Amino acid sequence: MKKSFSSIMIVIGTVIGSGFASGKEVAVFFSRFGKISYFFIVLSFFLFYGLIYFFLSKGSKALERLSKSKIFSLLCLFVSLIFSSSMFAGTINILPSSAILKILLLVVVVVVCVIVASKGIKSLGFINSILIPTTIFCMIYVLFSNFKDISFATFNQNGFAGLLFTILYAVLNFSISGVVIAKTGEMLTKKQKAIVSFVSSFLLSSFLMLTNFILLSNPDAIRQDMPLVYISSGLANLFISFVIFSGCITTLFSLVWTSRLALKRLGVSLKWSIVISVLMPLSLSMLGFGSIVSYLYPLASIIGIGILLLIFTVPVKNH
Repeated sequence: MKKSFSSIMIVIGTVIGSGFASGKEVAVFFSRFGKISYFFIVLSFFLFYGLIYFFLSKGSKALERLSKSKIFSLLCLFVSLIFSSSMFAGTINILPSSAILKILLLVVVVVVCVIVASKGIKSLGFINSILIPTTIFCMIYVLFSNFKDISFATFNQNGFAGLLFTILYAVLNFSISGVVIAKTGEMLTKKQKAIVSFVSSFLLSSFLMLTNFILLSNPDAIRQDMPLVYISSGLANLFISFVIFSGCITTLFSLVWTSRLALKRLGVSLKWSIVISVLMPLSLSMLGFGSIVSYLYPLASIIGIGILLLIFTVPVKNH
């Protein structure tokens, strides 16, 4: 039970980053398609389940076979740096306005990133087991406090484009986090893998559905960099700030560790791989959270498709 719980927290922690928690990813990949987006979110549950179960069950062996490929490592590194830069940007956006306090908290985040990059999956599981349950509670409060009327607002109803974006969204979240999930699966039984896959997928898709309801009821929020922050007030605004901060740093820790592994496979020393995996995305975060999610995420998703194809097909060819 303890292993399953820790694994669920790790899976959710790798996905529920700044884009997910703020509602920006839902706006970009689902809400823009109006009422048909509800169907695509249901579809995302099955995509999530299939991808999570695959990585828990076979991902470790697949990644092991690909570990010697320089091209594969470069692709993983590129996508991981894009994602981690958005996590840094989201973290900076949500930190207090006081310059001194903002710098101090950012330094703490960077230091923990270095620790996770050095120590690996055990430190990640410990951090997520503390932060993610609180994050889930706060997320539920924020969503239900903003849940008023179910709206079937009509925007772009292009079903083919919506289907494509749904697939891209699943790829976006699991092409790189799959490395962390695969490592987690090594300590689980077959039954535990099925439980972890179902519970994780259900929680993630439920949050997507509730967020989509809220955004379609508040169309003006869809264009904002952080839609849920825009529409939340009072205690909900405080909670969503914590959710985004927690989501940013837990996903960031996973991505930094993933980048460090990719750099290690490319022959970079431990010291420099840690420096690059932390400082490069911190520099890229200066592009701004909204710009990274709107423009670089779709590009990263396309590259992620290539990564998933390699993971799925190479073990078969080598069999």
